[in-house]
Amino acid sequence: MTKFILLRHGQTDWNIQRLYQGQEDIPLNETGKRQAEEAAETLKNVPIDIAYCSDLQRAVETAKIVLRYHPSVPLMIDKRIRERSFGEYEGKPYQKDLMNPTDSNEINKKRDSLNFKFPQGESLLDVYERANSFYNDILQKHPNETVLIVSHGTFLSILSAIIYQDELAERKKYIFNNAEPVFIDPT
Repeated sequence: MTKFILLRHGQTDWNIQRLYQGQEDIPLNETGKRQAEEAAETLKNVPIDIAYCSDLQRAVETAKIVLRYHPSVPLMIDKRIRERSFGEYEGKPYQKDLMNPTDSNEINKKRDSLNFKFPQGESLLDVYERANSFYNDILQKHPNETVLIVSHGTFLSILSAIIYQDELAERKKYIFNNAEPVFIDPT
């Protein structure tokens, strides 16, 4: 059975400023680099067979720092594991009610949150399709291996729902803090 280590990238300035990052290519800040170093220390003696990461620099930087202790582990860049595209909202202040509709918001009552797309962005179902494709490829290519996946909060929460065979609406129960490894052994 494939084992997973899921790791969200380290902190960026946009995390602190609570701006939608999405697919904007934002680098780690100094705290994010320290967080990645701490994750590297945590994973130093953990066997890893292969690593995959998003092509966005905050994920690549995090993965490279972690893999310093694993120089023989191949790092595969995969655009499918990018963060959700927030389209025109990228770089704008975060508004929780837009991403997580509640019954108290009359406008959100009328829309299906899983199909909701930000202008020029992606829906959660779009991200689910990418995550599901990626997950099935990993299972096929890496049976009985430990796979490190360095990605983004929304993507990793959706991937977790897929791994645990939960409904997509249950994704919110999977929270990923910056550069804190999460171990999943489905056996």
